[in-house]
Amino acid sequence: VAELGREHALLSFPLPHHLVTASYQRPDSRLTMVAPRHDTGFVVPERLLRTVNDIPKFLASRACKSLVEFIQALNTASRGAKLSDDCTVSPLVQRLLDTLNTMEGWCEEYPPSQQQMRYGNVAFREWHSRLMSSAAGLVRMVLPEEYEAAVFELAPYLCESFGNATRIDYGTGHENTFVAFLVCLSELGLVTKDDHKALALRVFAKYVSLTRTIQMRYRLEPAGSQGVWGLDDYCFLPFYWGASQLLHHDTIKPSSIHVNQVLQTFGEEYMYLSSVQFVKQVKKGNLGETSPMLNDISAVLSWEKINSGLLKMYKVECLGKFPVMQHFLFGSLLTLEGSGGDSLHHNN
Repeated sequence: VAELGREHALLSFPLPHHLVTASYQRPDSRLTMVAPRHDTGFVVPERLLRTVNDIPKFLASRACKSLVEFIQALNTASRGAKLSDDCTVSPLVQRLLDTLNTMEGWCEEYPPSQQQMRYGNVAFREWHSRLMSSAAGLVRMVLPEEYEAAVFELAPYLCESFGNATRIDYGTGHENTFVAFLVCLSELGLVTKDDHKALALRVFAKYVSLTRTIQMRYRLEPAGSQGVWGLDDYCFLPFYWGASQLLHHDTIKPSSIHVNQVLQTFGEEYMYLSSVQFVKQVKKGNLGETSPMLNDISAVLSWEKINSGLLKMYKVECLGKFPVMQHFLFGSLLTLEGSGGDSLHHNN
């Protein structure tokens, strides 16, 4: 039994036959878990960012460098592409999609509870408990058989990608963790540049769709929301990669987000537009009042400037903020060791 993720979330799974039992005590855990043999190279990822003073170390780490490079690579792969465009879907990418579809099906098995509270439907804890108990099996099905030992390290990332069961909330920290899960697959060499377009337009788009279903069905609180002064209460990357999709579009301009017909017609093809639609769905009222930042961005003349500006904003507001990154997990694939180059903090 492993204490993984937030306060009281538990994950229980059988280890592969070629792992051996060894005593391993998590620094932040009262529970003992089974650790893999040292010769596998994999470890249980853990939280290492204890205070705001740890953020500069993270910004100079290999983990941060890998995250930023991966996010930029998927941004490039999304350039000028619609969600329905043809792209190569490898067997592993298809297994990722199958996994997300399986998790989506759980929503029907756990209907929202009847309660008076506006936010935080307790039925989410049942859905999340299903995730915790199934994560190892899901990851095992995604990975090739010869990478079975990596289940031990990757499963916690999947568990941390869909919100917190104690607080019943979701935010950009969880979104970052799902991207970290994909980065781990990249570090293992299981996804390559040829998969980037499918990861952005198929896998991540499906992930966003699933998290929105969960947010609405179980009324998840926004984790670390900045209110009207944030880009979005729940996510960030659909705007960044979505802006890349719209680069050099003939008719859809940044100001087009104020035209409902444009949102309705093209929302299913472009993540940026669907994200604006979702904001309008959950926040009733004029966009200038409910989301002044989105409103201000719509006055920028080109998607190129918006895209580059959103990357800078992501580095500062998502990677550079302790409340967002405090639960981030570090293991053998994403380490807190220095990258050997200029830190993100220095570059900013």
